[in-house]
Amino acid sequence: MIKKRIPSFLQVIVGLLLCFLVAASGCRKSPQAVIPSSYQEKLDLAYGTDTLQRYDLFLPEGRSADTKMILLIHGGGWVTGNKRDCDYYARQFAAAGFAAISMNYRLANDSIHYRHMLADIDSMIACLSENASAWGVGSSSIALFGYSAGGHLALLYSSSGNRKQSISSVVSLAGPSNVQDTMLWKTPYLLWEIKLMEGDTLPANWSQANPIHLMNAGSPPTLLIHGVYDSVVPVSQSVNLNQVMKAINAPVHMLLLDNETHYLSSGATATMLEETKTFLNANMK
Repeated sequence: MIKKRIPSFLQVIVGLLLCFLVAASGCRKSPQAVIPSSYQEKLDLAYGTDTLQRYDLFLPEGRSADTKMILLIHGGGWVTGNKRDCDYYARQFAAAGFAAISMNYRLANDSIHYRHMLADIDSMIACLSENASAWGVGSSSIALFGYSAGGHLALLYSSSGNRKQSISSVVSLAGPSNVQDTMLWKTPYLLWEIKLMEGDTLPANWSQANPIHLMNAGSPPTLLIHGVYDSVVPVSQSVNLNQVMKAINAPVHMLLLDNETHYLSSGATATMLEETKTFLNANMK
């Protein structure tokens, strides 16, 4: 049970502004970017009965049973954000030949915590498998791509919730890997968000929400991408996870982006997308 703690009015305002910046800056199209046309899209489809259990679908032209799927999970500190924030990335992946799906999930509050979010990912993956044939794509190879809080959920699902062994690779862009690391608590509102996401106010009880503690040699190939000057989610979150995964012989790659923060420049975004496509093409079954 979560022990309620009501933040001050100032904390709420600052926190909401921070969350807005995270959501708005993480996955949206840069003004200079060109939207590709070689895909089809279907927006705001349902994968469950909750109003937040919705997704956007982007299908490449010339798709077949060999077409691979990538599921995108938005950021926003687990308490805000929207699938639309990652639609630009999804369109780019679809133009590169992937079936891309950008999902919403239930957001953290006093009764919704990370286990509910993992259950939503589970339901979304079941929806993909059920509809793949009708969409004209394959269902045997699914990748997860998450930004910030979405990166945390992607890593956590692949290390703890991948019950159907359906995830063939994972990409975490600036995702927290260790919520017990005090370096992640520098922003008071972020600490409150972690407590809300976890459903427990005691950091000693958070180990099951820590991907870094749950990885094993059988974890799917993982790409960690992080801006070196990220002041929201410290780059050490990816560096330390990379070291742990290498030590246990888990397949991992890391891309550190010089001079980048939590909000990537257009040039870094282009680099990140190309590296991600290369990684997925090399590692998806």
